Amino acid sequence: MTKKIPVIFDTDPGIDDAMALIFLNACQRLEIKGVTTVFGNASLAQCTNNALYLCERFSIDAPVHAGADKTIMGVPKDDFPTLVHGADGLANINAAPESRQQGIEPASAFLIESAEEYANELVIIAVGRMTNLAVAIRESSEFVSNAKEVILMGGAVSVPGNVTQWAEANVFGDPEAADILFASGIPLTLVGLDVTMKTIMKEQYIQDLASRCGDAGHLLSQITPYYLNSYLGRTGVNGFACHDSSAVAHAENPEIQEMETGTLSVVLKGEQRGRTVFMKDENGEGLHSLCTGVDAPKLLKTYHEYLVRTYG
Repeated sequence: MTKKIPVIFDTDPGIDDAMALIFLNACQRLEIKGVTTVFGNASLAQCTNNALYLCERFSIDAPVHAGADKTIMGVPKDDFPTLVHGADGLANINAAPESRQQGIEPASAFLIESAEEYANELVIIAVGRMTNLAVAIRESSEFVSNAKEVILMGGAVSVPGNVTQWAEANVFGDPEAADILFASGIPLTLVGLDVTMKTIMKEQYIQDLASRCGDAGHLLSQITPYYLNSYLGRTGVNGFACHDSSAVAHAENPEIQEMETGTLSVVLKGEQRGRTVFMKDENGEGLHSLCTGVDAPKLLKTYHEYLVRTYG
């Protein structure tokens, strides 16, 4: 049997984060070694609560470590996207774990220790602000050399942002942290709006999936109507983009997306603050990869099949 890839899921659950976590738990090539939480879709405390609840509900035997509750520059956040994710981040279902408790160590320490334990093997799938990663990079040069790769859901290079004309939410929420990660030397794959907006989970798709995958389907029935309504109100489309699960899909099967190689950076000042910039390397070299295309039908089929097989 092929050895599974050790993965840490860095997240701010979040409806799409929850959908990505149950997908990650169903993946064949990936093994969850830990979940680290960061502020973003809700407060750090609420996001950590949600991660603990999801891990308990779906028997995900991985520690949960809380991380940053403010940006790398120390700026707190209190304007959470409640219209998209609900006041509790999970469509106002007010979930709470019965017995699971978070790890004592902060997320940055857990990331550093895990990268050492799984040296040159650990893949970090980051689907929120990059603050935890930036803290780990600042605290340990060994973390940079030990981590194999970061797969990041974030950024918008050739398409408009979803917070400003230029910026996507995860990068815009802490641009300085993104800048630290991009400049760190850790190999990085960006799964941004350039591809996530091309894979749409429509209401009928979700309803069919929910009817076939047991308790995971019950969760989808609980949380996705809120998400669908937020998209319908903003876009007029009865479906939502497959954001965080696209990063998980890339980790499971990189061939599901098309990529270019080059260098990523982020704009820190002016009206374009938070903009992600990509400079393509014509020689195909560089530490950064940008996903530019996706086989959307295959991604949707994979998500459906994995959840039905695991939870149905």
